Amino acid sequence: MKLPEHIALSFLLAQFGVQQQHGPLGTALVIVAGCLPDLDGLGIVLSWKFYRRYHRILGHGLPLTCGGPLLLALFGSSFLGAEALGPLWLWCQVSLFLHLFTDVAFYNWPVQLLWPLSRRGAAFDLIGWNDLTPTLILYAGCLGAAFWPAASAAVGVAAFFLYLGWRALRQAPAVGWAGWLAGGWAVGVHPVWRWLTGDFIS
Repeated sequence: MKLPEHIALSFLLAQFGVQQQHGPLGTALVIVAGCLPDLDGLGIVLSWKFYRRYHRILGHGLPLTCGGPLLLALFGSSFLGAEALGPLWLWCQVSLFLHLFTDVAFYNWPVQLLWPLSRRGAAFDLIGWNDLTPTLILYAGCLGAAFWPAASAAVGVAAFFLYLGWRALRQAPAVGWAGWLAGGWAVGVHPVWRWLTGDFIS
């Protein structure tokens, strides 16, 4: 997925208990955990070649997966108390795992989950790069969470995974309004509309 979608999914995940128990700081930590793997995307500042070579490798491998959520939980517990360490670590770990799962499920861009022990990548390519449906589902869930946090999060996350499951069974539509939602909308539009979905590179 793209960065705004990772942020939205992590925010919805936080509505299942972290927001209620640990407030805005807990929610922020879950969101940061859900975005941690994309730290390797900062390589684009160095060069496009570096980005293409190391994105979905350095930040998506074992060192960050194992250590990142724990460091975030330790930071959070220094403000929220030692009793928050375990729950924060668990939620941050789940948030990071969701990031990795969706990166593998979306797009034909392999993720090296076991780096540096293995360079084998995984990619299911279930969702196209500019498929608008998951983006709209997640954005709508976040909007609803402002009024009904747990209910909107449950509906949003369920709808997101139902769509992902549907796309695992059926090929992406190419025509009609479904084809438009599945990526046709991005053809020939002003870049600002793609930027709103996190598409900063195409």
